[in-house]
Amino acid sequence: MKKFLLAGIAIIAASSTAFAADLAPEVAPVYDWTGFYFGLNAGAAWNNSNVDLNGANLGVVGSAVAARIEDDQTVFSGGAMVGYNWQMDSVVFGLEGDFNYLGFDSNRDRTRVIGANTVNTDLSFENNWYGTARARLGFAADNFLFYGTGGVAFGNVNGDGSLSVNGVKEWKGSVDDVNWGWTVGAGMEWAVDPSWTIGAEYMYVDLGSNDLDFDSPVAGAVYDRVNGDVDAAFSVIRATAKFRF
Repeated sequence: MKKFLLAGIAIIAASSTAFAADLAPEVAPVYDWTGFYFGLNAGAAWNNSNVDLNGANLGVVGSAVAARIEDDQTVFSGGAMVGYNWQMDSVVFGLEGDFNYLGFDSNRDRTRVIGANTVNTDLSFENNWYGTARARLGFAADNFLFYGTGGVAFGNVNGDGSLSVNGVKEWKGSVDDVNWGWTVGAGMEWAVDPSWTIGAEYMYVDLGSNDLDFDSPVAGAVYDRVNGDVDAAFSVIRATAKFRF
């Protein structure tokens, strides 16, 4: 009898354990961020660039020469990106590169009369594209990723400045170059399934400074006492969509 009682207790205990296991909630697998991805981005960029023109030792004309674009233009920006992530526990390290359209285009034309002199200054600035190569370091909470990012940036910088006195072109300088600089930012991503992620990202990009190189000298002109420069910098906020493979 005792043997049958012990056997019955064992059967009930085993059945209860199996039943409890059936009722226990399933633990969802932790999302793995490791792997290659390709993506697209679209958003807005706002300009923090400046173009300056200055003159020295030009007497009463000098105060009229000083001119400046303080560009705060906001434009559409969009492009493509590719990268790779490595995950270790909750820490995710990645490398990412992107190439993007950027449509900055500003100008300022100013005319001032100083005594018998009519002084005209004309400044312009363009930046049509930029790219970055960055490291990313983040924290993964399952299928959410929060990260900071930073690295090198490069982009087109096109600036022009000119000075005319009494209708005569006295000075003209320009730059059209590919500048290298730096970028820093932060963002987050949400993995909507094993292959696709969507996210949002902010970056500040600084492409450095350029002098406006003088060209087309005019005999007897004041070009040797005029200088100009361009400081190129902007911010970007954008949405991202990436396919992992």
